[in-house]
Amino acid sequence: MMKYILNSAVITAPGTYEYKHITLAEAHEWLREGMWESCVGYEETAQALSRIAGITIPVSRKVISMHEGDEALVFRLVFPQGYRPDPTQKGSMGLDFILAHCEIGLLRRWYK
Repeated sequence: MMKYILNSAVITAPGTYEYKHITLAEAHEWLREGMWESCVGYEETAQALSRIAGITIPVSRKVISMHEGDEALVFRLVFPQGYRPDPTQKGSMGLDFILAHCEIGLLRRWYK
């Protein structure tokens, strides 16, 4: 089983997936349980998660393909209703904005 950190909940290959919100305490436990690979592609997003997780989350734009049994901690932005960011703002939203508009979830790939 591989463990990843992602900045969006993406379906990387055909299969059956489950996505659920988790608490910060559950995210801390997941991070402490074992080796994971960061696939967070934006410096600000990695910095925001690093701040709340209390560990360094590296930036990596690696493309992955999840396999049966793989898990991903998903740290993603959730924009206020009616707010559509300009695409040129990607990667420059500001830490305070990210921390005020984020959610943490767990994505699991169960079956092929």
